[in-house]
Amino acid sequence: MRVLIVDDDPTIRMTLEGLLKKHDCEIYEADSGFKALDIIQSDQPPELIFMDWNMPGLSGVEVTTLVRETVAENQPYVIIISSNSDSEHVIKALSYGADDYIIKPIDGRFLNAKFAVAQRILGIQEKLRQTNLVLEKLAYYDELTGVLNRRAGNASFQVEMDRAIRKGQNVCIAMVDIDHFKKINDTFGHQAGDEVLRVFSRVLRQTMRPYDIVCRYGGEEFMLIAEINNKDEASDLFERVREAISTTQIRHANQTINITASFGVHVVIPRTDMILKSLVKKADEALYQAKSAGRNTVIISANLDESNMTEPGSVTD
Repeated sequence: MRVLIVDDDPTIRMTLEGLLKKHDCEIYEADSGFKALDIIQSDQPPELIFMDWNMPGLSGVEVTTLVRETVAENQPYVIIISSNSDSEHVIKALSYGADDYIIKPIDGRFLNAKFAVAQRILGIQEKLRQTNLVLEKLAYYDELTGVLNRRAGNASFQVEMDRAIRKGQNVCIAMVDIDHFKKINDTFGHQAGDEVLRVFSRVLRQTMRPYDIVCRYGGEEFMLIAEINNKDEASDLFERVREAISTTQIRHANQTINITASFGVHVVIPRTDMILKSLVKKADEALYQAKSAGRNTVIISANLDESNMTEPGSVTD
């Protein structure tokens, strides 16, 4: 645990450091509120702060207020230290955002008890943060493949459109389908099918560019959104992805599974009033052509005048 001791009195800082040494913590010191803020705003901010109330320039409660107003996440646990034992003084410190209060002179046993409470609360907060990260991942990412789910892909569409408009680039929507996926399930089993989906998703992420959108649209169908300059660039991008998939061999239960995929791509000049559903429909039509042409191919359509692709006030499906 990273601990910051803030006090303009070096004797108090030394006393606190001596009392805290037996705990597994990394101790930092500051002799003013301004120096404390520099440490708090660093790349390795403290998790627990022992802060004197009365300091020249910037008091401990003023620093605490600034911390509560400016630190967006992972707020530190702040314990105010003061020689004033008046209950109104304690209440005031808590109202400024302090988590606890210690009265001088500092009793080592009392400090240890306060440290244990802070450690327990910070541990609970960290578990809660980790739980929220898991819930956020479940809300936006497909559990099996790890790529964005359909809901998150739809939400990313408008962000991608706005970015392309600012950069003056075109956008392409690609619908991708694993060829003969039902046959893979029937031949090798559903566990093999799940492994195919995982590997397929990994190949998509590795061959698409880092800023492109990859999402599982449903079943064995995926949606890709990419910024491109022209139709030829889209062709080069998705041919590269198609080839990477067709050369991938998947090992499952001592068997080798070869896969291919069909791509339907629609290229547009982005506008804020475009509807994702309509663009997906165009990409789906191109995907149908790719399957009709024998699969394992890329079919690209382009429409540089999307006036027929909009509906007032609607941007997603």
